Amino acid sequence: MRRFDPWVGTKYRYEGFNGLKVLILGESHYGDAGTETAELTSEVVKEWGQEKRSRFFTVTQKLIQGTASGERVLAQDRKEFWEQVAFYNYIQEFVGAGPRQRPAQEMWERSAAAFNDTLGELEPNVLVVLGYELQSNLPKVPLDLVVCNVKHPSAGGFRYSDWQQAIQAALRIAMGKTPNKVL
Repeated sequence: MRRFDPWVGTKYRYEGFNGLKVLILGESHYGDAGTETAELTSEVVKEWGQEKRSRFFTVTQKLIQGTASGERVLAQDRKEFWEQVAFYNYIQEFVGAGPRQRPAQEMWERSAAAFNDTLGELEPNVLVVLGYELQSNLPKVPLDLVVCNVKHPSAGGFRYSDWQQAIQAALRIAMGKTPNKVL
């Protein structure tokens, strides 16, 4: 059962990002038990991705856009980018009250059906998976979906240069410029 609906930007379905439907897959939300709402993901993306500055959302945007690490992202660019993409957190329950808490194995298992339903609804061309543990716990995805797994942007030692090329390659694959494969 899906408890947290995905953020779907207003341009995701018809314009997308460079003509592609890009689904960014995060791991989880945290918060106080009993405060979960279906709109939470959209509220978080709107507040922290579009209206305020958040390292996680800025790094994620720069990764996908191929923006240099030292280059500033303007407020209008933040708003525009998040309208072009979709964002979904895989785990469908709070993992704890604060950050840096890990999902239990049962949480991964309980979230698989909701993830598959979301893939079916959004029909992305590219799935950007944020984190190694998330990638290792994903169910099988459609063969025609280009998947790019990157180190989580909040992880220690994260460097843009390590991951921007992989994401740009995934976008080129999805545009049909190179043979299809999972990166």
